[in-house]
Amino acid sequence: MTVTSDRKKIPIIWNVLKIVVALLLVGFVLSRTDLEQIPVLFKNTSIFWLVIYATLFLSLTLLKAFQYYILVGRDVAYPRVLNVVVMQNAITNYLASSAGIVSYLALFRAEHGVKVSRSVIIFLLTKIGDLIIVWLALCVSSLLVWRTIEVFHSLIVVLAIGIGLVLLVFFLTVLFRQKFVSLLGKIMDSLRLSRLSLVQKGMSTLETLSEIELGRVTRTLGVALLLSTIYFVVSVLWIYSGFRTFNFQQDLRAVVFVTVILQLVSYIPVHVFGGLGITETSVLYFWNPFDIPQAELASVMLGLRILFYLLNLLPLIYLPVYTLFFGTKSDFSE
Repeated sequence: MTVTSDRKKIPIIWNVLKIVVALLLVGFVLSRTDLEQIPVLFKNTSIFWLVIYATLFLSLTLLKAFQYYILVGRDVAYPRVLNVVVMQNAITNYLASSAGIVSYLALFRAEHGVKVSRSVIIFLLTKIGDLIIVWLALCVSSLLVWRTIEVFHSLIVVLAIGIGLVLLVFFLTVLFRQKFVSLLGKIMDSLRLSRLSLVQKGMSTLETLSEIELGRVTRTLGVALLLSTIYFVVSVLWIYSGFRTFNFQQDLRAVVFVTVILQLVSYIPVHVFGGLGITETSVLYFWNPFDIPQAELASVMLGLRILFYLLNLLPLIYLPVYTLFFGTKSDFSE
């Protein structure tokens, strides 16, 4: 009973620590902000770019739902998938990213009968598609601003190699299947890493992936790559339009580079409240080489944070609409 109780306490302590870190980072951003500029910032907001910003934000939700809809194999109707994505995004952006992932798996299982193992694979292939595009974008965008970001050269090289190794493990698993997973398992055992919970979950996922036929993985990953590319392009345009909403003009190459970094930061499981604090601090840090006044950038980031929370209320309108028109137990799949 004591062991079980201790295990239950660990997630609670971890979540409390994440909230504390987020609040500390918010305090850091506020210390760099000229708070008197915030009202001025909203007063001078560009309505034209605000409309584009909101439209692109909603488009990202629709695109993510379409991505899952296609990868599920159209067995679940799009309105139902959109309902899951809206709820997942709300939980992720208002609570924690890990909670959003759990809600995605649970909702597909509970409401639509999709096996958890299948949901995990779909989620994994979606994230692999995203990771491939982010990795390519990291390499290209870094080269475009290489002279400017000299201070980050070592970090970029480490990130590029690290992500490349993760992708290599994925492709070796797909190609050599059980043989590679078995070999990797032996290596983990020899290094005494197999006792770690993260390694155990990773090996379990790889074992599940290795059991899927090569043709199916290839077809699914091809579609995932195409949809991930579209999603990434829209994400860049969304972030760019957010800056333009507050009349903050910056080189598009710099925007792409910082967007890629933010995508990578989002993979770190320390996000709460939609990356509150971590996103703003990351932008301040990684935009520093581009000679942008920290006070101006911090004010813009706080303004975008406020807009972000307000915009996240818009997709929630869909939930009662879904319940009203599609919330029956009948099958809406095509």
